[in-house]
Amino acid sequence: MEEIKEIKSVTIVPFTLMNSAMSVILGLIYALILILVLGLVAFFIPSTASTIIGLLLTSVVAIILVLPTGLFLVNIMHFFLVSLIYNLLVPRLGGIKLKLDDMEEIKVIPVIPLSLMVSAVNTIYILILMLIVAPILMLALQSAALAAISTTSSLPEIGGFSALGIIGIIMMIIGIPIMTFISTFIYSAIMALLYNFLTPKIGGIRLKFNSLQGNLFELKKIKPIPLALIFAVVTTILNLIVSIPNIIMYLTLKEPLFAIGFLIGDIVGTFILVFVISAITALIYNFLRPTIGGIELELE
Repeated sequence: MEEIKEIKSVTIVPFTLMNSAMSVILGLIYALILILVLGLVAFFIPSTASTIIGLLLTSVVAIILVLPTGLFLVNIMHFFLVSLIYNLLVPRLGGIKLKLDDMEEIKVIPVIPLSLMVSAVNTIYILILMLIVAPILMLALQSAALAAISTTSSLPEIGGFSALGIIGIIMMIIGIPIMTFISTFIYSAIMALLYNFLTPKIGGIRLKFNSLQGNLFELKKIKPIPLALIFAVVTTILNLIVSIPNIIMYLTLKEPLFAIGFLIGDIVGTFILVFVISAITALIYNFLRPTIGGIELELE
């Protein structure tokens, strides 16, 4: 039976813990792959270059020891804020809605609720970051500019630098969140439209929920292949749309072979990369859930 469920709230602690733990494992995998690639490069190049690669490998090994802890701490803040903002916005904007088939497959993602909520959450998150980052960045730029011209005989008015700094801060605090809202809304809307169009043909995301109490459900399992397939196809099409200007540029320069090569490489590369990352992410989730608990959602 198909029914539309609205995500009324996200339990903050399980959501934060699970996503942070997954990002740590993914980061560790990326670091190990980097070590493997550098090791292969060091094996095939001359000894002088191998010495440089050896130093890089040592650095990467050192990073591996710090990376999990750093990623965990950074992502705890990120996912905590995202889930908190979402819960605060639901009463005002309404939550993300999903059309589920027997609580096992996402058949349709209503476009407006998804686009509005995702763009609003991202905008507020970016606004919070800009309130912190913008003054620090402008102060650093002003200090660098003053230091660069400090050797000259005549210094510009300090008030001019202060005015420019204030204008820069205002532009970052207002302009960047506005651009974030517009771009995220459009991207999310196109993604939902593509998902709804493709689901009847290749299937949607398949999930297993565990009822906890009332309307509270735990995401028990994510099936890797359906998730990876739909994400890879949707992302590939989106990336192809974004890449159209590059293809037109190559054709304008009368380089059709470059255009064809870019097109094929873009399609194949994006599909494989997203498919593999999505499948691994689902496998990591399924592996971690029995140990640390799954994401909990209030569905109504």
